[in-house]
Amino acid sequence: MTQDATAVAAAKVAGVVRELTARVMQYDATRDRRAVFAYTYFRLTSDLAANLRTNTLSFREPEWVADLSVTLAAAYSTAMDAIDSWLGLGAARPDGAPGGEVRAADMPESIPKPWRDVYAASTVRHSYVLEEVLFSMMAHMSYDLPLALRALDPAAHGDLRRHIADFHRMNDLLASSVDGVQDEISARYCRRLHSLDRLFTRDDELFTSYGIRVARGMAWFNCHRLLDPDAAAEAQGSISRSTAAFIAEFRSPDDWKRRHAFRVLRALVPSRRQWPPAGTPPA
Repeated sequence: MTQDATAVAAAKVAGVVRELTARVMQYDATRDRRAVFAYTYFRLTSDLAANLRTNTLSFREPEWVADLSVTLAAAYSTAMDAIDSWLGLGAARPDGAPGGEVRAADMPESIPKPWRDVYAASTVRHSYVLEEVLFSMMAHMSYDLPLALRALDPAAHGDLRRHIADFHRMNDLLASSVDGVQDEISARYCRRLHSLDRLFTRDDELFTSYGIRVARGMAWFNCHRLLDPDAAAEAQGSISRSTAAFIAEFRSPDDWKRRHAFRVLRALVPSRRQWPPAGTPPA
């Protein structure tokens, strides 16, 4: 590894940060609820870019780390652009205008199924900021990430194995960033976020250091399933369905007492959010 390689890797991820900055500002300007996860993604990627500039974690192949970041962000951007195209045809927006609540089945197949599930969930009357982060993280980590890893596998021969140490270092970095990012989301979009965190106790574990490690570990496993011809079809179906299952369990848990309590709380606790002043860049 050379200093030049580290600089090139950092520059690639800095490009992703710029793209996410523009997306956050676009969503903030229209009060689109997708802004919350776009900001979360921006902050986590900013931390990765900063680390690559110094290579504090001593990535063995920072170019591969950067390529994964670029490929993963491209999957997210493609899904968001497909939603934007659909919205351009007059479909419902997640801010409730013009069409109000939608179902995933109402959306075109050009949008990956997990992101249809996330968008539809964001249009319900009582959708909370914390939910919007969790559901989007689930789609991005359980669906986009294994597909991005597969795309980087040379000739689909399982050569990803040599990158597992760097992948784990990325897990460490992202996991260490979570608490600070939660505070920043709270300050920017929902000062009551920590109250909602208590409301959703046991259901928000994905947005923790442990949860990120587990989700990314599962993505690595599912990537290898996708690379196995005998397992690929089942794996593709599994990662396509997992976000909808997560949302259903989150909003309607199997335990009837918790399910009833959630329904009561949803009726009583408003889903208030604030928006930054127009033109405020993410930081």
